[in-house]
Amino acid sequence: MGACIVLCTHCSKSFGVDSVKAQRGKGLNAQIQCPHCQAWLGKSPLLSLLKMLGFYIGAAALVYGYFDSELRFLTIPVGILAVMTLLVCHLMDHLKVTEAPEVKQVDDSEHRRKYR
Repeated sequence: MGACIVLCTHCSKSFGVDSVKAQRGKGLNAQIQCPHCQAWLGKSPLLSLLKMLGFYIGAAALVYGYFDSELRFLTIPVGILAVMTLLVCHLMDHLKVTEAPEVKQVDDSEHRRKYR
């Protein structure tokens, strides 16, 4: 199988997950460092939590409604709304830059003076 490829939102370069050397945080607050530009990338913990809740509530409601026919009028709409929440959160949940790398200031005053 091929390795999972990640696209850095800071430098727009792709890299494999196995090339990540630095990681910080645990669970939903985990962040990785881009090997190209050294920017810290992470996902939104709230969207990840909503995505997991949408999956589990949707699956539980649809399975329970399948076996209990008296509550189908309640479990089917709850399951549909939970799956819709899951899909919307999945579309919105992507890597974002949590900490950009420091930009080194270069003294180019001599170069600017040359072309004035």
